[in-house]
Amino acid sequence: MKKHYLRRLLILAGGQVVSAVGITMMLQANVGLEAWSVLQQGMSKTFGITYGTAAMIVGAAVIAVAFLCGEGFGIGTLSNIVICPMLIDLLLALGWVPLMENFWAGLAMLLAGMELLALGTWMYMLSALGAGPRDALMVVLARMTGRSVGLCRASVELLAIVVGFFLGGQVGAGTVISAVGLGTLFNVNFRLLHFQAVQLHQENLAETLRNLRGGCRE
Repeated sequence: MKKHYLRRLLILAGGQVVSAVGITMMLQANVGLEAWSVLQQGMSKTFGITYGTAAMIVGAAVIAVAFLCGEGFGIGTLSNIVICPMLIDLLLALGWVPLMENFWAGLAMLLAGMELLALGTWMYMLSALGAGPRDALMVVLARMTGRSVGLCRASVELLAIVVGFFLGGQVGAGTVISAVGLGTLFNVNFRLLHFQAVQLHQENLAETLRNLRGGCRE
């Protein structure tokens, strides 16, 4: 049982690293950000905090709302809130990913970052150690309003863009490309990898601890 969880934790950690590199590339592409990044960059500029700190605050707030509305969270959820933003801040501080000044070079970097984010998300979901905080929020909103998850996601992301824009977040061609292309890119990658995300149960923290205790008694 412990070896089984160790393998899943390694997959989760790998997914966080790949996702962090992808998001950093999208930030440094300098052609416009996806919805949540617009908000988080805006918070970073307005409040004088790092992008990663802003991402932690947003992630923690989102999962708190979802939890209060009855959604669980897992080790993967916490990792998504804490580890990935820390890695993004580290990569930005190290300067390994240059800021693009040319639009076409930036567009190429954006698309490469989107692909890495899709692969990182696949690894994160494959570990099955907890739903992402934003995914949990969409499920809660859909249940509370009776609307589709897609409509709830679109509404929340539009709000994030508007608030982020007024806080100073970058909105541009990349924002539109990410809004239209990220979901499609995820679907294409999942299909190529024969990954059925909807059929995979994401463990909450209580289930993981119960399984580990059960494994130790065997």
